[in-house]
Amino acid sequence: MGLTDLPGELLELILCSGVLSAADIGRVSCTCRRLWETCQARGKVWRERFRRRWPSLLKYYSQTDNVNWLKEYKARHNAGLETRRIVASFSKRFFSEHVPCDGFSDIETLGCPGHFFEDELMSILNMEGRKCLTWKYYAKKILYFLRQQNILKNLKAYLEQPGDQLSFLEGAVLIDQYCNPLSDICLTSVQAQVDDITDKVRKVLRTKNPRHPSLAPKAGEVLIVSDVEFQRQVLDAMNCVLYEQLKYKGNEMDYYNSLNSFIHQVLIRRTGIPISLSVLYLTIARQLGVRLEPVNFPSHFLLRWCQGKEGSTDIFDYVYIDAFGKGKQLTVKECEYLIGHHVTEEFYGVVTSKEVLQRMVGNLLNLGKR
Repeated sequence: MGLTDLPGELLELILCSGVLSAADIGRVSCTCRRLWETCQARGKVWRERFRRRWPSLLKYYSQTDNVNWLKEYKARHNAGLETRRIVASFSKRFFSEHVPCDGFSDIETLGCPGHFFEDELMSILNMEGRKCLTWKYYAKKILYFLRQQNILKNLKAYLEQPGDQLSFLEGAVLIDQYCNPLSDICLTSVQAQVDDITDKVRKVLRTKNPRHPSLAPKAGEVLIVSDVEFQRQVLDAMNCVLYEQLKYKGNEMDYYNSLNSFIHQVLIRRTGIPISLSVLYLTIARQLGVRLEPVNFPSHFLLRWCQGKEGSTDIFDYVYIDAFGKGKQLTVKECEYLIGHHVTEEFYGVVTSKEVLQRMVGNLLNLGKR
């Protein structure tokens, strides 16, 4: 029995085993029509070859896409060669000096998908041992530059959205990504962690009030709880979960640590500064139907909760929430005690998501000067 006499599935299994190289598969496909059809560009054999060589890239393709895997394989292979050429040129050009701002100009005009280029840079960084240290040094610099450029594009698109559509959490994630471009930080992952905390709050809420409106949100609708007593129950449940069960706290011992400002680190370490904890607190509250608002209070970021007519301009119609202080609810006078001096009414007003981002960035810049 010859190779071509085998059933199609068994033939594919042999060709996908990983024993053969890409060049071998190319040669096999040229031997006869049966093997050419088995090794077709959009088939299982080239998809498996691509997966084995670059497994992290499969996330960029949908299961339903009719992908030409042979074409993608060639494109990724060529991108790898081009990447290594560029890294090698950096080593020659900038060996005795810092890379200037215009040193990355040739990278911005790459003729291959950016994620192929990044994947090859990561493979260089993950080389074992102390080999190619110079290449690793420049690969890291290039990867840092590329990711920051992409994040800046995302941040620009975010800021161009209408103010009432901006997510405070998304803004915090974008800042986190920009400051930590080599870390694996994505909005989907952060949102999933926040959703998990929200589910825990719902469980506590269910034990207190099984008929609470926050327990039965309608699909596709923005949940809004208008009754103040129901809102109070949500905030009590949040404080129970965040500060008693999960032990979130303000980092008083190491307040100026930059990790306190990065939302993914706040979720990992369960500690932060007033503004980062406020973004988390506000996001959970809004998911449960309580519309808290950010207050750009001097020296200590706060949230406010309306007790009077919605949209009231009277600062005494609000309770102020200190997410840094375990969700403590404050009066106007207690807010002043918090910072030790009197402030005018303008500092109790609500701020936009863009202004929240500006303050977060300002905090990080101030940390850099310390």
